[in-house]
Amino acid sequence: MSVNENSESPVVLEKTTVVDAPVTAAEPDRPVRLAAIGRRKDTIVLSAAALLAVLALALGVLWYGATGDLNALRANNSDRDRAAEIATDYATRSLTYDYKNLPAFFDGVQRDTSQPLRDKFTQTHDALTKIMTGAQVTATGKVMGTSVEAKGNDQYAVTVYALQRTQSIQQTDPATKPNLLLVTVAKSGGDWLVVDFGPKDGLSTDGVAKDAAKDGAAK
Repeated sequence: MSVNENSESPVVLEKTTVVDAPVTAAEPDRPVRLAAIGRRKDTIVLSAAALLAVLALALGVLWYGATGDLNALRANNSDRDRAAEIATDYATRSLTYDYKNLPAFFDGVQRDTSQPLRDKFTQTHDALTKIMTGAQVTATGKVMGTSVEAKGNDQYAVTVYALQRTQSIQQTDPATKPNLLLVTVAKSGGDWLVVDFGPKDGLSTDGVAKDAAKDGAAK
């Protein structure tokens, strides 16, 4: 039996090998890492916010304390300035007088003063009037500078440096003499009073009256 040359030859199938693609293990872990990073960012943000809150609170406390100190300093400086002003005005009045108008002088040295100081001038009124009238004394005072010392209890000791130009029947040519005075000023509520006045050497107003009697002029 012959074989037909036109008959189809059997097809031989080659055996192929299928290679599986490698599986990357990192793919499933990526969402986990992103979530962890997100949580760390949230933690950092919250920590920063908490730190800023604490810092803001601390700065607020410091600012409040500094504001209180500044206000106290301003109030203290304002009181010192007011004490210097009161002392300056009083010293000027006490060093300025004219024997022809002594009521104005006594009104000036007793105005805005404590009761004890008013009483001192009341007690020396007649003696001073006699001396100043007899000597025909006139005087003009000018304050050149002040130094304020806080004494506590809203009291201030004000050292006043002033010049006084005087003329009298014994001294016809005007003469200018320096005066170093101590004026004690007290704040009581909204009022300011002069509670003591005299030379810086420690003499009270009684000493001033004695000097007036000796020199023929009130200091």
